[in-house]
Amino acid sequence: MLGRYGKKSMIDRAARDKVILAFEDYLDDQITAFEFDDRLQEIESTDRTVNEVIHAAWFHYDDCKDHKVHLSKPEWDYFQRFLLILRSEAEMSSSESKRWSWDHALAWLALIVFLGIAFVVEWGWHLLIWAIPFGIISILISIFRRRSVPDSSPGVIACMPFESLLQISWLRRQLPAFKKRRYRAEIGERKIRSQAEESFNSAFSYCFWIAFAPVVLLFQGFPSSVDRTLKLTKP
Repeated sequence: MLGRYGKKSMIDRAARDKVILAFEDYLDDQITAFEFDDRLQEIESTDRTVNEVIHAAWFHYDDCKDHKVHLSKPEWDYFQRFLLILRSEAEMSSSESKRWSWDHALAWLALIVFLGIAFVVEWGWHLLIWAIPFGIISILISIFRRRSVPDSSPGVIACMPFESLLQISWLRRQLPAFKKRRYRAEIGERKIRSQAEESFNSAFSYCFWIAFAPVVLLFQGFPSSVDRTLKLTKP
């Protein structure tokens, strides 16, 4: 989305070029996800755009198991738009909206009840049994929140972080030498984990979630983010 939000940061061309090189090497299969992550995390800059791109990219690779680039066509195009922005003098910022609703109160109420039970039965390993129903409550709250957030329309996804195709065209005209990389179908067909690994990790994460349900409920009680939007500011 386009607009002027807050004070503009200094453009760090050296940092932007490092991010561009890391992206290109990753997209060209010259490096794997671990090295891609290492190179991005080593970049320190006050350039707001650099930091926003690094943050946004983190959601599109796995930092627990090394792998070559694995992106869908929309994700690939999303990365290409990041490269377009990084090569320009445009800047990005983020805005985040919060919400407070009954599910937050439910999370804290469940936590208070659990602490009350812990006070009565005293602390010990037996509390893991008592944590099970509260873990289920926490998981149901998470499922409700995911389903209550509307999906972005295909048109919005195809433009992010731009507001429209006109903005993309405008920036492309400023950088006539920029060439969008062609998507290779095989990278979308790659598998990071087998189905068995996915099932095991899912079961393990839910067991861990239930065991630490009180901690999760504590954080679920705070206002949650409804939407985090990247905004583009013209140079």
